[in-house]
Amino acid sequence: MRSIYILALLATFGLNSCGSIAPEAPDNVVEELPIPEQVESSISIPIKIDLRPYLTMTEKALPKTFKDNFEQCDGVSYSYRFDREPISFKGAGTDLNFEVDGKYLLKINYCPECTSLFNDKGNCIIPRVYASCGVGEPMRKVTVGYTSTFSVTPDFKFKSNTTLKKFETPDACEITVFKYDATSLLRKEVTKVLKDLEDDIDKQIAGIDIRSSIEDAWKSLSDPLSMNGYGYLMLTPTSISLGKVRFDGKEAMVDLHLTAKPKVLSAVPSNTKATALPKLSSHKNSDGFDISLDIISNYDSLSAIFTREIKGQKVMIKNNEVIFDQVKVYGANKNQLNIEVTFSGKKKGVLYLTGTPTFDAEKQVISFPDLQFDLRTKSALLKSAKWLFSDKITEMMRASSTFDLKPQLEEMKKMLEEQLNTSIAEGVKLKASVQSLLLTGIYPARDQLILRVSSKGTLKLFM
Repeated sequence: MRSIYILALLATFGLNSCGSIAPEAPDNVVEELPIPEQVESSISIPIKIDLRPYLTMTEKALPKTFKDNFEQCDGVSYSYRFDREPISFKGAGTDLNFEVDGKYLLKINYCPECTSLFNDKGNCIIPRVYASCGVGEPMRKVTVGYTSTFSVTPDFKFKSNTTLKKFETPDACEITVFKYDATSLLRKEVTKVLKDLEDDIDKQIAGIDIRSSIEDAWKSLSDPLSMNGYGYLMLTPTSISLGKVRFDGKEAMVDLHLTAKPKVLSAVPSNTKATALPKLSSHKNSDGFDISLDIISNYDSLSAIFTREIKGQKVMIKNNEVIFDQVKVYGANKNQLNIEVTFSGKKKGVLYLTGTPTFDAEKQVISFPDLQFDLRTKSALLKSAKWLFSDKITEMMRASSTFDLKPQLEEMKKMLEEQLNTSIAEGVKLKASVQSLLLTGIYPARDQLILRVSSKGTLKLFM
């Protein structure tokens, strides 16, 4: 298994050797320097929701014909029928707009004065005047327009507020017999019943379930993601918020914002368990994700990985063949690594070295400018292999410890992107684009090595 930090930190020893010596191991005294606290990462995921299934359901659930009548003795009595066409939905900005074309007929009768002398309900003193629109002729046309504004409730449900915005009657109904504007009557009555339609639409919208999809996304982002040889990515989200709902055609979009302190571990923790979806926090506007990622590996893992890389390599120094066998990395003293290397060849032995890993942030290069033998190893070499202290050997050791991380980081970036492009649940997909992955810090600790990496990119959730 290849690893960016193993190759970078331990490549030093691929070209080095010493004579047959057995120096004492360095004292196991570890003084750790404070590690800067990991910055909380920001992850913004635009959720794109295809509203067509919900809008189709809404359209089918709403009545297509509206009827009513009003009867009185004095004044105007009427009855009407309104038939609507399919609702046309279109979202733009923060509003979901929809229009209903329809047609209507209206029957009206008028009595200027009634008497109740012969009938408790009253009788018109003179014959009633009857009139109509859309009866015995094509029904009159009308166009009704609504606008819905959306929000998300604390329990992750859509809440809409629908209002009537347009009522157009291109062929007005005017009763000239008794100079009555029937269009105003129609507007009043149809608006009244369409107000009920607003409530029906809001109820249908409230039935759109985004909580289960967000729960699936939360769980997926909480689960360990295998990096295929680089360990396991733990995003560990800690809070969640949602931005304003906006529309594009028949798609709704809302920004899901997460805060997290992600890590890459060499093994999955035994107590890994996704936390329950928390309550919504105040929304923070951001674009894409900006992650401060800690890559963590214990020294046993580093030792085993590097041993596989270096075991069996040979080098000739002053006509002495040295074969590297085992490497053990342990402890950290003021940001230095302690390394034990066993070797064979003409003679067998062990070497102890110390060095401080440093990196060039601009070039993304790791090196060990202060790499040197431990004091006790120096003492043993002075007695048995003084030739190892030549400037040439020292320069070779330092040169071999310089490693360009860009190829490995590029490989890891592709791996991260691959793992984040996944299907979370049926009909719910996560799409990712990792734009950058850069090393920002190296922190040797007592039992583990921490490489802090910055990554930027975009995530999108499709529902």
